[in-house]
Amino acid sequence: MSMQTLAAPQTRSLQFTDSSACQRWVAQLPLTNIQQAQRLLNAQVAALHAADLPALERVNILEALRQSIAFVQGECANRYLGKPLPLDADEAATWREALELWEGVTRNYQQCLAAYRAGDFAIAPHAAMITARLMRLIGCQMIDHYRIYRGVPGELWGELHALYLLAEQHDFIHARVADSFRHQGSESSCADIYTHVLLAHLANPYGLSSRQQDFMLRWAEKWAGLAKLSRQPLPVLPSPALAVDLDSMAGASFASELDPASSLRYLDVEGLAKALRQAITALKQGQTPARLGLGGNAHQPGCESLLMLLYVQWCRAGTGRIEEREPADVDASICFSIPAAHFQLRGEREFRQPGDLTSREKRDLDTFGYVVRTQHEIASRDEFPFETWKIGNHSPSGFMCVLREPQGPGRVSHNQIVAVRHGTPGEFRLGIVQWVRTEPSGELRCGIRLFPGTPQAVAVRPADVKRSGNRYERALLLAADAATATPATLILPPGWFEVGAFIEIVTDRHQVATMLTLLEKGSDFDRGTVTLI
Repeated sequence: MSMQTLAAPQTRSLQFTDSSACQRWVAQLPLTNIQQAQRLLNAQVAALHAADLPALERVNILEALRQSIAFVQGECANRYLGKPLPLDADEAATWREALELWEGVTRNYQQCLAAYRAGDFAIAPHAAMITARLMRLIGCQMIDHYRIYRGVPGELWGELHALYLLAEQHDFIHARVADSFRHQGSESSCADIYTHVLLAHLANPYGLSSRQQDFMLRWAEKWAGLAKLSRQPLPVLPSPALAVDLDSMAGASFASELDPASSLRYLDVEGLAKALRQAITALKQGQTPARLGLGGNAHQPGCESLLMLLYVQWCRAGTGRIEEREPADVDASICFSIPAAHFQLRGEREFRQPGDLTSREKRDLDTFGYVVRTQHEIASRDEFPFETWKIGNHSPSGFMCVLREPQGPGRVSHNQIVAVRHGTPGEFRLGIVQWVRTEPSGELRCGIRLFPGTPQAVAVRPADVKRSGNRYERALLLAADAATATPATLILPPGWFEVGAFIEIVTDRHQVATMLTLLEKGSDFDRGTVTLI
C-alpha cells in the first residue's frame, strides 16, 4: 500500500479486508497531522460499514482501529473543548467530524451486534465486548457534547438504555472486557460504563470548566463500580433517591418524579459516597491528590472543592441549591468581559488613561488656562455591544437567561464575567457565568450568579509605579453590601490580585486600597475584597 494512496482523505474504497491488513494501514497513519488522520479514519470507517464482511472479521478490524481512533479523537478534541460559545466555523467543523467518526464506528459495531442477535455463532463469544464498545462509543458522543456545552440528544440516551437492558437480559452485564478508553486500568464491564455515563450526566457538566470536566470523568470512571443499580426501590435515605427509566430518553433523575415501572433502575450511591468522604477527609488532613490516585496534575484546594461539589451532585442529588427560582419572561441587556462592562458602566465612553487630555482639551488649556468642556469620546458600539437576552427564571442571587438566536458578535465562556442591565430604570449588576448550554434547537442558555454590591467603572494600577509602568487598566469596583455582609470587592484582569499588595483606584478621585482576600478566579478576571485607605 503506497503512502500516496493512504494520504488521500477523499478515498472511500476500503483499504483492507482483514485485521492484519488493517494493522498495516494503521501503522502508516499520518499522526503528525491529526485532522488528516481523522479524515482518513472517517473515510475508512464509512467504507467498512458499506462492505459485505463476516461479523467476526468486522469486529476484528474495528478492534485493530480502536486505539488509533481513541488517540486521534482525543487530540482533535483539544481544538474545541472548553471554547467560548457559539463555536467558530473551524471549531464547529472539527467537532462535527469527531462526532461523525464516533457515529461511524458505532454503526459498524451495531452491525456486529445485529449479527449476534440474528444467531451468528461465530460472533456470540464477543457479545459482551461488542455491547460494551457500543455503550462506550455512545458515552464518547455524549462527552463530546458536554465538551462544547451542548445538550445531549435524547436518542443517545434511548440507545444507551437499550444496550444496558440487552446486557442485563443476556446475563453479561458484569462481564469484564478490555477497554482502551479507560484512564485507569485496562478492563471494564457494561455496568461500569453505564454507571460512568450516568454519573457524568449527574455531575452537571455544563457547570464545569473543561479542566474540571476532565477530572470529573476520570473520577467517575475510578468510582463507577461503587455505584450500583437495583431493580427494587432503595431504603429511605436523607437525600432524594435517584433512578433511571430504561424506557425513557433521559438520564437519571429523582425517583419520586418517575412512575413505578419494571423499567426503573434505582441508583445506590452509598459506596460511592463513602469513597468520596474518605478522599475529602484525606485531603483535609494534608494528603496529596496524587497519593490518593486523583491525578498527578490535580492540586489543592481546587481538587477538594471539586470533590465536594461532586459529592453534592452524586450523593445528595444536587441538593446544594438553597434558593427557589421564580419563572420570569423579561428582556435584559448583557455583555461579557471587563472592558465591555467598563464601557457600558461609563455610559458608552471610551477608556482613557487618567490625566490624559484630548487635543481639544489641550487647546482649551493653552487658550484659556483651563479646560472649557471635557470631551468624552464615544468608542465603537460594535466593539463592546450589549446583547438582548431573555431572563427565564431568577432568584435573589442569580438567574437563567436564554439567547434565542446566538448569531451576535459576542461569545460566552464558563466562569466569565458578565454585566447585566434590566428593569426600569436600567439597573446594572455584575456576575459570573455559572453554567452554559446550547440546546439542540440552537438556543444558548446561561446560568448567572450575581455578585453583591453596586458596580462602578474604575481605573487601577499597582501602587508600585515601577511595576505598573505608570499605566492604568480597566477594573470594576463593587460597593460594600450590607444585606449580604460583603465588603467592597474589586474585579481585576486575571492574575492581578495579590493578597496584601496596594493598588491605586481612580474614580472621580484618587484612592489607594489594600487587597485582602481572593474570592474567586474566573476565566477572564480575579475578584477579591479590598479596603480603601
